Amino acid sequence: MKIGKNTSHYDTKKLHSMFCFIHKQISKHEGKMPWWDDLNIHIRKKSSSYSGRAYLDKPWSKEWGMFLSMATDISVEQIAQLFAHELMHNYGYRHHQFNRHPLTEQEVAEVENKFSFESLLSESGKDYQANVKKKKPSLDYYEACMDLQAEHSWLHFYVKTPGYNHDQNIEVTDERLDFEHFYDDWLAYTDGTWTWCQAYNFAHVLIEGNLQKHKTENYTVGMNADWEE
Repeated sequence: MKIGKNTSHYDTKKLHSMFCFIHKQISKHEGKMPWWDDLNIHIRKKSSSYSGRAYLDKPWSKEWGMFLSMATDISVEQIAQLFAHELMHNYGYRHHQFNRHPLTEQEVAEVENKFSFESLLSESGKDYQANVKKKKPSLDYYEACMDLQAEHSWLHFYVKTPGYNHDQNIEVTDERLDFEHFYDDWLAYTDGTWTWCQAYNFAHVLIEGNLQKHKTENYTVGMNADWEE
């Protein structure tokens, strides 16, 4: 067996060692895979999850007999079961003839004891993983806006009908203010919020309060008389 091509974030030599170990496990009850010595595996990186393809018979006219696609958000067990699954196809078995996850719990444990996820990564893979950890999780701006609204009872978000060249316009208001007093002047600010991200950022401007003070002469003009905190 050889890994003829590998563009994933996993180390070729480590994967080769792991695959040979798994083949040895399976060969205890299946025997040596008939064309194991000629098996050529191609591996490519994937943005998430994993998948695989394999030939039931030796692919005389093809450059690979097994093709694996693997991201780095998977586990050692998933890598092991993926390879074992495709290897069963190389043995000649179809899906209804073997378990979807061919390795037993004991066999998976043996693989995990011998190979750690960190050891399987190439140097570029380790750098990639380090960069992924540094990235902040993406923020759900709609949920974030709703959290701000719950925290500040005077803050209000209102989705207006589509206008201009945008799908939506989100009006962000400070309900402590009397908008009839200077509504047209305020529109220049709130009409710029076309996405929940923009609405979230503008809400923080209102929370800081400097804009309201500027527009209302330090809250001495334009306050809503009916407002109660």
